[in-house]
Amino acid sequence: MLNILKLKKIMFVLGFLFSSQLFATTIVDTVNQNEYVGWWDSYSYTHDLNDDGFVLGSALSGTLEVSVADDGGYFDLWETILFTVEDFDFDTGGVTFGNGFSGDLEVNALGALNSDGYLDIIVSSVFGDFYVGDSVLTVEVPAPGMFLLFGFAALGIAVGRKKRQS
Repeated sequence: MLNILKLKKIMFVLGFLFSSQLFATTIVDTVNQNEYVGWWDSYSYTHDLNDDGFVLGSALSGTLEVSVADDGGYFDLWETILFTVEDFDFDTGGVTFGNGFSGDLEVNALGALNSDGYLDIIVSSVFGDFYVGDSVLTVEVPAPGMFLLFGFAALGIAVGRKKRQS
């Protein structure tokens, strides 16, 4: 009977320790920019999550939003914009017609982000000219070790009770 009680306590503490992986927090990285992209030109930039407390390999999911503004010149009716995120594979990037980009990070982009904490973006003009505005990368990561502390507290209480019983 006593062994079952000990086993239940140990399982409770272990479950509590690993439950921190179930709760996620967000890291938001914003690249403030206002860069002109001419006809058939491109502009590249990088999101760096390493300066925001990012732990490599911890990204669970994410979204990328890139704003685009018209330059107001002539022949600006059909701007076609190619967004390349990491590699040209249409995994995360895509083509828009005069609009910004908003999408979830897929396998290739998440893998690149988890490997080094950087996400490379290339915005290319297929047709037309425009301004690339702010880019916002939002990434879900496991919550900090708050639950780990609660787990250690529960373990301390269990050990304290065991010493009292002896």
